[in-house]
Amino acid sequence: MTDVPIIDLSPIRGGDAAAIAALGAQVDEACRRIGFLIVEGHAVPAALIAEFRRLSFAFFDLPEEERMALRPPPGTMLRGYTPPETNTLARSRGVETPPDFRSMLSIGRPEVTGAEYPQFEGARPFYRPNLWPARPDGLRDAFTAYFREMERLAAEIMRAFAAALRLDLRFFDDKIDNHFSALHALHYGAQPTPPREGQLRAGAHSDFGSLTILMPPAEGGMGLEVQRPDGSFAPVEPPPGAYVINIGDLMQQWTNDRWVSTVHRVVNPPGGAWATRRLSIGFFCHPNYDAPVAALPGTVPAGEAPRHAPVLAGEYMHAKISAVRRQAAA
Repeated sequence: MTDVPIIDLSPIRGGDAAAIAALGAQVDEACRRIGFLIVEGHAVPAALIAEFRRLSFAFFDLPEEERMALRPPPGTMLRGYTPPETNTLARSRGVETPPDFRSMLSIGRPEVTGAEYPQFEGARPFYRPNLWPARPDGLRDAFTAYFREMERLAAEIMRAFAAALRLDLRFFDDKIDNHFSALHALHYGAQPTPPREGQLRAGAHSDFGSLTILMPPAEGGMGLEVQRPDGSFAPVEPPPGAYVINIGDLMQQWTNDRWVSTVHRVVNPPGGAWATRRLSIGFFCHPNYDAPVAALPGTVPAGEAPRHAPVLAGEYMHAKISAVRRQAAA
């Protein structure tokens, strides 16, 4: 679709200043207009993506009681197994719908211990050790390897963001070196009965963090739609092997609303295709818990004040997620 541009990221790994500047201009235009871009030239091995998919499907094929054993304990966020119909993303926008028909297996940084940021009580839920299934064999290694690729790719995209904002290319490096990002295997299972009225695979929402890196289903037909400025939704169908990137609310605030965190959703496939399953891979890049988020240089017009008060990245995310959980419990 013409709404979401396709961008070659490979110049960010080279030393051609003109090519990096041109890349930055493309990124800036996309993030100002719609907050989404499709990225090719990412250098993530296709074999690793395929192995991640294979093992994810094997996990979701396990007996329910085995998957349920990986439910995260209280006080833990972005870890373990989330069954279908237990989240309602539309609630983040104050909209009540039937729960989303998707399940997830989630991990964070493999090396965290839970002792990170002892001075911030709100940091503890984001820095818990991972919950790993006993089966299938090889899942832990494949998920860890893929997580490392996403860390590398997220850092490169953040450098492209820096180029777009005319900052030093390494501006964000020390703000994501102790991050609390999350990797999700997003399983849209085969629905045995038609969806309820108003029920989607993922309800309309904007992401909370700095950026999202999404690998769509290998089979296509992912159902991802982004909201245009006029309120209508447009489908996103990237070329095979390309990533879909979008910025989140945190990055919109960081850029003083110069960039837009766009509402998006995952709709049910047409006809009887809801009886087939799909799997996407989502990496949600959240900066260091103590990264200061204030209007970036060059984003506040002369004579104006910043639109948002400074905040720590982790405290911002904790407030966002806690608000959604309170709505869900109400």
